[in-house]
Amino acid sequence: MDNIIQDFSENFIRHIEKYLDNLFEGEKKDISELIEIMQQDMDKLGREALAHVLEKMDQEIMESKERKKSWNIQARDMDKTLITQFGEVKYQRTYYASKNSEDTDYTYLVDDIFGIERYQRLDKGLELDLVEKAEEYSYQKAADMASKVVPLSKQTTLNKIKKLGKIDNRATDEKLEEKEKKKLKYLYIEADEDHISIQKKNRDEDEKDKSENKVTKLVYVHEGRQGARNKLKNVKFFSGIYNKSEDLWEEVLSYIDDIYDMDYIETIFLAGDGANWIKTGLKEIQKTKYVLDRYHLNKYVLKATGHYPKQRSNLWLGLNQAKIKWVRSTFKILSKEAENEEQKERVKEARNYIYSNWAGIENYANDPNSQVCSAEGHVSHVLASRMSSRPLAWSEDGADRMARLRVFKYNGGKKDDLFKLYEHKEKEKRIKMRTEKIIDHRKTLFPVAKETVPALRKGKVSGLQRAIRSLAF
Repeated sequence: MDNIIQDFSENFIRHIEKYLDNLFEGEKKDISELIEIMQQDMDKLGREALAHVLEKMDQEIMESKERKKSWNIQARDMDKTLITQFGEVKYQRTYYASKNSEDTDYTYLVDDIFGIERYQRLDKGLELDLVEKAEEYSYQKAADMASKVVPLSKQTTLNKIKKLGKIDNRATDEKLEEKEKKKLKYLYIEADEDHISIQKKNRDEDEKDKSENKVTKLVYVHEGRQGARNKLKNVKFFSGIYNKSEDLWEEVLSYIDDIYDMDYIETIFLAGDGANWIKTGLKEIQKTKYVLDRYHLNKYVLKATGHYPKQRSNLWLGLNQAKIKWVRSTFKILSKEAENEEQKERVKEARNYIYSNWAGIENYANDPNSQVCSAEGHVSHVLASRMSSRPLAWSEDGADRMARLRVFKYNGGKKDDLFKLYEHKEKEKRIKMRTEKIIDHRKTLFPVAKETVPALRKGKVSGLQRAIRSLAF
């Protein structure tokens, strides 16, 4: 280890002083160049130090008395390459076979201790960085951002998302044991959808061969709005591609039943644009009252009054007061004033939409506990910004995974939570003995040296060398 640090220090000083000499000689330099020089040296130090730690640990395991009781050496100096944030770390380790006659276990004990899988190429921290960045960026851009030292492909990013699997919408829920259910009179559910392009073949992004649109559903439950910005209180998101809407609503109902006292609830307001899959929630969840999304209602008001804007306020007056006779009278005027078939068709389409969703209009107008719906905005932020606002085409499985990954983030999922999901999904082979018994803790792997970099004692001492000395001695 001393040699590694000495080599780093000498190269570090030499590279920086060369940069400074060029700067003082009048060459145009930028601070980013200096940062890059320092980063390259530190990455090299990280690679060499990590390889040294792994090989040193492997040596101690091999010499351990406890290891000799349970494991036979099968092969030595077996190569392994692990891609990390520092770059490619190459090291050698020992392959062992269990002495237990009933157990034919073969393994690399040092890899087991550090949690490195048999065929693992990427460090788990780097894998999680890929997944986190893929929540916001394309697979290739996520790969470029996560690993600046070793080039990675978009397929690598996709593989890590596949490895994570289908994330449960409730993956971030707290444990419910002995937790008292909340008692609220009113609860709110809002729902909308995002339309994405699905490919014929099982590919995920950046292809022109698009075939059909698929609906990615978004449902979220909350306890109302609070603050000047109307922030949703205790919001919980659900999303994915569901061929049966009932499956989605069963998840939502299960969540509500686990968190809230259903007997205490008086009304659950379900807001949406009137789509059939949203109205299915009225059948699946008791005590629900439908509220029509004002954003979509406004679209149809504009459609109906495009040729006669003077009647717009009149139509809104009837809608806001839920006066059906007033609305019908206004539609008669709009139909009469339509000058061609296209305008008449628009009036007819808007009228049919409003009449078929009249209960949602009436509930919003007459129930003081109902609230506006912000589903369109949430679909834009949670789903569309990553999945449909750019010219991407997905496989159905890829779209479902990404929708769930986005919801995982908006439900408060962090990097530590992703790591726990990885641990849960993986079926790692575990060694049969405790690692504490393999490693002799009576001696330290790296005794502290009084003088780690003797070379710094030589030659002319510069300000930079003094700074390095403070770290080295």
